[in-house]
Amino acid sequence: MHRFIPILIVLAACAETDLPEPGPTEPEAAPVDLAFCKGDPFADSVGQPVSAIQASLPERSRVLGPDDLATQDYRIDRLNIYVNGSGIIQRLTCG
Repeated sequence: MHRFIPILIVLAACAETDLPEPGPTEPEAAPVDLAFCKGDPFADSVGQPVSAIQASLPERSRVLGPDDLATQDYRIDRLNIYVNGSGIIQRLTCG
């Protein structure tokens, strides 16, 4: 019985496998409803420096850089502004 194990291993290694089709590298982002956190006026700010809108942000907003720590609590009324290392807005979310 044990003498068949190496043969089974070799046969398993030679078996054809179907590789999954390569998908898109980045998933397409779903539209975000920023009305809950009063972020609708800032929806067109992606790609601009955060300094251009920082003075007019709602009260419960936070700007998060790539290495910033953030609490994991979910607050629907809080606007999250994600920026890159240069301070350019990458995305906006509520929570």
